[in-house]
Amino acid sequence: MHRLTGPILVIASIVITMTGCTREEAATPVKSGRVPQATQLTSNDEVFEANPIYSPDGNWILFESEASGNRDLWLIPAAGGEPRQLTTYDGFDTAPFWSPDGQRIVFESDRSGNKNLWLLQVNDPVAEPVALTAGSWEDADPVWSPDGATVAFESSRDKSGGTDLYLTPAGGGPAVRLTTTGDGIYHRTADFSPDGAMLVFESNRDGEGPALYTLALDGGTPKRITPVAGYEGHPAWSPDGFQIAYESTTGGTMEIFAVAAGGGTPFQVTTSGGYWPRWSPGGDFIVYCVFGDPEPNIWTVEVDW
Repeated sequence: MHRLTGPILVIASIVITMTGCTREEAATPVKSGRVPQATQLTSNDEVFEANPIYSPDGNWILFESEASGNRDLWLIPAAGGEPRQLTTYDGFDTAPFWSPDGQRIVFESDRSGNKNLWLLQVNDPVAEPVALTAGSWEDADPVWSPDGATVAFESSRDKSGGTDLYLTPAGGGPAVRLTTTGDGIYHRTADFSPDGAMLVFESNRDGEGPALYTLALDGGTPKRITPVAGYEGHPAWSPDGFQIAYESTTGGTMEIFAVAAGGGTPFQVTTSGGYWPRWSPGGDFIVYCVFGDPEPNIWTVEVDW
């Protein structure tokens, strides 16, 4: 993978291979030269599917789905295959994220009566989820730190409107507040840099609309890394630390973009829809969703730019 540096993203090429695509017109990424293609992993247009994420070994993709009649967590082989249901709760289990060792997942759920964070041992078929946070507020969009020690998340605690970012020990314990803003301001959908030193997140803190920011965990002020021309959210840091993928309505429809981690001119990855991007462990694929008719399906695209 080539590094994106400086204010301009220099795009060399994207090499795409396709296997078993049935709706390639629905998920065509952009590159110079020839038209690339993508691989579709799920195809039920009547079932909601979202927030896909690769396992640390790259063999599985974890995602949320309403295939069982309510929102649960599912697994599908990264190479394609039959999805397998992981949770069976009657309410909502959403926004899953793997532990770095691939043994556990953290996710948000309303199984306690409020939306809080829960942990589940993935390889134990009789394991029950264990609460990581609790309270009458909403905790959401957890992400595990690269060293496995902490989980960052957004929360509405201590605010009458909006959310701030918090950090809690992965083994449980008091949460530390990372941002402090007024009501109506949100910080959400965070992701760690590969070295664990920074977070990237979505916020409306400048009062101009949602944009992406980075924050050093050893202190400092959030730095905006994208222009505000529409909604920008769900950022995902590349494994090499040089790029950030995200979703944006900059061009009028929701598409996947990439930008240098230090900021600069974004590069548009898709032209026919894209939500919830996540990188593969090696950085050579992005998994994301494209809306079908009417619900989103899961796709992967091989990238080299």
